[in-house]
Amino acid sequence: MFGRGAMVRDVRYDAAPSMVILGWKSLEDGLHLRVRGVDDDVRVECHCGRFHWIVREHFSGGRALLLLTCHNCGQRVSFVMEGVRLPTP
Repeated sequence: MFGRGAMVRDVRYDAAPSMVILGWKSLEDGLHLRVRGVDDDVRVECHCGRFHWIVREHFSGGRALLLLTCHNCGQRVSFVMEGVRLPTP
């Protein structure tokens, strides 16, 4: 669904701490997420008003996390990821 033609919903990073991420893609207008239970793409907005994030996927103890750091102000946030495969060694 990402990008082209999809509706995009802007959500502040602290407005939905329980979002479960199914996928993500970095596009020109910011980070787009596929979120469980939401039909539209979600763009995460920082408190500084920006939508651009440095993204890391973290796998530990059978859990996958999406770790975001605002490219502008350094604000950090993390979300649980679902349906992703652990990297193979």
